[in-house]
Amino acid sequence: MTRIFRFAIAILALIAGVAFASAAPLPKTVAPLPKPAAGHPALDFSMPAAMIELKSALSPYQAPAAHENDGSRWYLLTASNQSVRPVARILMATDPANAALRFFPPHSRPEIWQVASSDSGVTVERVRAVSHHAYEVTLPPATQVSLALRVAYGDELPSIQAWTVPALVAHNRQLAIFLAAVAGLIAAAFAIMAGVAVVTAHPAPGWTAIVLFLVLLARLQGAGVLDVGWVTAVGGPYGLSAMLSGLALAAALYLTDVVAPVVDLWPAMEGRRRWVFVAVIAASLLAFVGAPGAIVATQIVVLIGTAAIASYLVHRGLQGSKAARVVAPSAAIFALVAAITALIELGAFGSNPMASGIVAGFMAAGAVLLALAIAAGEGIAILPIARRHIPAEGAAPVAAAATESEKAPEPVSLSVPEVVAAIGAAHQGVFDLDFASSRLKLSREAAALLGLPAARNFGHEDWLARIHPDDREIYASALEDYRAHPGLSFRIEFRARAESGRYPWFELRATIKRREDGTHCLGLMADITTRKELELATHDRSLQDPLTGLGNRVALLQELENMGAGWADVAVLFLDIDRFKSIHASLGDTGGDQMLLGLASRLTKQSERTGRAFRTGGDSFAVVVPGGAASVQKSAAALLDLCHAPYSIAGRNVFASATIGAATGREADDPLELIRNAELALGLAKRQGGGCAKLFTRDLESETRGDAVALETDLRRGLSQNEFAVHYQPIVRLTDGTVAGFEALLRWHHPQKGLVSPAEFIAHCEETGLIVALGRLALERTASELADWQRYFPLSPPLFASVNVSRRQLLDENLESSLKRLFTAGKFAVGSLKLEITESAVETGADAKSVLERLRGMGAVLAIDDFGTGMSSLSQLKDLPFETVKIDQSFLARRGAGKDDKDGSVVITSMVSLAHELKRDVVAEGVESEEDAEWLRDIGCDYAQGFFFSHPMPGDEVLKFIAGHFRADEPEAEDSATSGAAGVG
Repeated sequence: MTRIFRFAIAILALIAGVAFASAAPLPKTVAPLPKPAAGHPALDFSMPAAMIELKSALSPYQAPAAHENDGSRWYLLTASNQSVRPVARILMATDPANAALRFFPPHSRPEIWQVASSDSGVTVERVRAVSHHAYEVTLPPATQVSLALRVAYGDELPSIQAWTVPALVAHNRQLAIFLAAVAGLIAAAFAIMAGVAVVTAHPAPGWTAIVLFLVLLARLQGAGVLDVGWVTAVGGPYGLSAMLSGLALAAALYLTDVVAPVVDLWPAMEGRRRWVFVAVIAASLLAFVGAPGAIVATQIVVLIGTAAIASYLVHRGLQGSKAARVVAPSAAIFALVAAITALIELGAFGSNPMASGIVAGFMAAGAVLLALAIAAGEGIAILPIARRHIPAEGAAPVAAAATESEKAPEPVSLSVPEVVAAIGAAHQGVFDLDFASSRLKLSREAAALLGLPAARNFGHEDWLARIHPDDREIYASALEDYRAHPGLSFRIEFRARAESGRYPWFELRATIKRREDGTHCLGLMADITTRKELELATHDRSLQDPLTGLGNRVALLQELENMGAGWADVAVLFLDIDRFKSIHASLGDTGGDQMLLGLASRLTKQSERTGRAFRTGGDSFAVVVPGGAASVQKSAAALLDLCHAPYSIAGRNVFASATIGAATGREADDPLELIRNAELALGLAKRQGGGCAKLFTRDLESETRGDAVALETDLRRGLSQNEFAVHYQPIVRLTDGTVAGFEALLRWHHPQKGLVSPAEFIAHCEETGLIVALGRLALERTASELADWQRYFPLSPPLFASVNVSRRQLLDENLESSLKRLFTAGKFAVGSLKLEITESAVETGADAKSVLERLRGMGAVLAIDDFGTGMSSLSQLKDLPFETVKIDQSFLARRGAGKDDKDGSVVITSMVSLAHELKRDVVAEGVESEEDAEWLRDIGCDYAQGFFFSHPMPGDEVLKFIAGHFRADEPEAEDSATSGAAGVG
């Protein structure tokens, strides 16, 4: 094995010494070309297509004075330029479909050696920046010419592509980036495996490193990177590619034998494995030197060999080989790569460039998966080698005999006492269940985990009685299921009663084994109580308010649901501190937090006798108490008295009354309705002036519904009377203080009530569906105003406008058609209309998410609003097509007035860093001071908005504001095409 390993290393060193660029043949001269015949069909180079395939337009051509003896051929093409501007195209030859499957494959890829024109006005230049065999042909306006192309190593009619210069540059850049990414992944996997091989001196990572290195070279060769020097001088690029694939297969065969030895399944293969390995290497070397038919044979061997390896590993995995199961997925991926490559070479995908990209992607995935499979999994992939040197239970310790090829590294023998000592040192014990006798043996170490002094032999029924009742069924059904699959490893977690009476958590990792005396469940048992308690604590923290330690709103709902039918016999009291915003502004964050902590402490002591307290919002709390309406009123009165007592903060007494809304379970159909009823009562108590308690009744609900009907009537009248206006708040670029755009905000000019705050009608509009009409109004007016701003101030980048889109709007079937009309009109720059969607709006499921994808496809820029206030911000920021993140103003407010709150600063800094890592722009809301703006700029925030810059203003004041904040050195867009706006006059 050592000689073979060294032979493989020598071959790799030979391949790695690839020489650099070989000189391309010098162009020859050609006789004057004939003029295009009248009426002869010409290929229009001015057509808008980025790439034109010329193969169908080529015809063989024999120049009168040109006799080529080097295998190249001349082809004639009639090209035209029907536009009024010169047109440039870059001509390149591409691989024929089945070049690698020919009995006598070409010695090089197709190359254009010369291009000549019948018109002296046509410019032909070699583009060495693209390729040594790429030519740029520039046709004057209104021209039709004959082009002669001298092509080497091509078909009778070679595949020639004519690219526009920008398209080819973009195409090559994308290919380079993709190749670098794929090669980087494979190279990283190779480096990891090489390091593991050096550290462990084990053959598994060593052969894995060789496989990955050959795969990396094969990927580079597939992209033509190695098509230079002497390496391709004999067998050509197709021979080199076939050799690399064959050598990779040979190394993979040896790796497969290391992971899951073939002799364990087929002992007769003991002496034949090496011959198979040598035969694959021989076929690969014959392909490299260009032997007739060797390339085809090698490709067939690779296709069959990869499929055989994958099938073998899957089979061994099903038999219970853990190492084979771990490596099988990567082997299946490489088999799929070989199959797709064969289809590409057979021409199944034509000239579609996506085919090679798919192969590269699968190849990188397989490489990374193989490296992880070998390096990770607690050494699972190396375990079969170690097992050969561990004697069976009860056998004398005997060193395993090594063959001559396996003498290095020296195997380590472990005795049974050493193995048992190692298990004990890992705080694990042996679990041996005999299904035939229904007896369970626990080793001394396993018994100690239960507090037993010595090894124990249980009847299985007695053992089942020890298992916690909640886990007993899971344990029994798992054993019954796995009993039918001998050799398959499994893991169970359960609680069992210890001698102390506690129920610690245990993990059983076991395998069903068939022995001469019957079927056994054999494995190791470990105490995982600490880990389970940590998991439980982590779960509890997700239900806990971080400031007060009380349960949060989710915990409140869970508490009610866990009561079962008993929730109908309790009441929920919601409590809000009156004037808390004013108190917070006066005391700052520290004083406000002290007040909240003080109230939480009072509620906790008060509810110890009656129920449990929760913090459901900023200054909102809830208490669950038992009893009906009479006892609830007493509890509410006691809470009001509790809140009226002064708080001692910063050496002074602070008074803060509270408002309470209460509801009983008898008045609700489920816990959610109970909470809603209590909040409804709280809202009505607030509107009555606060400082009081209100109990929900059905009459109260009717009164509220009457108010809702009146509000809806007013809203519909306001829409018809054009009482709604759109105001705009500036969004400022923090780097230089310039205006970047505006956020559109709805305002209602009520004829009797005056200017109505959106907080009083937006939620109702969302419930009734009126938000759809209001949202359409905001979008249309903002789009019209945005076009005017950009027309009067054609900046680069252009000014943008952000419009809020609600959950109901996202589900409106007319939203997409409305936006499509706005974008089709083209009166504002593409990408300058942003749609702001809150986290709750996209929590409606896959429908809303698919709508976002379509909106972005139309040209809308998406921003996630109020970032950090929902439950799924991180997942949405990663998975949804948001390009801008708006940090909610509450985070900036927590920094305090002139006082830098460390926790608040860390949170905002982390949000900005996370958004930038994910390539998102960041807008901070609620900037109230110059200190806030400077701090945000220092941490790298892109944009900001708030009262420090400006209050929201009517549309007719926006142009004046822009003019007042316009800087003369700001770049202006050169024209409408540059700025992205169409039809701007």
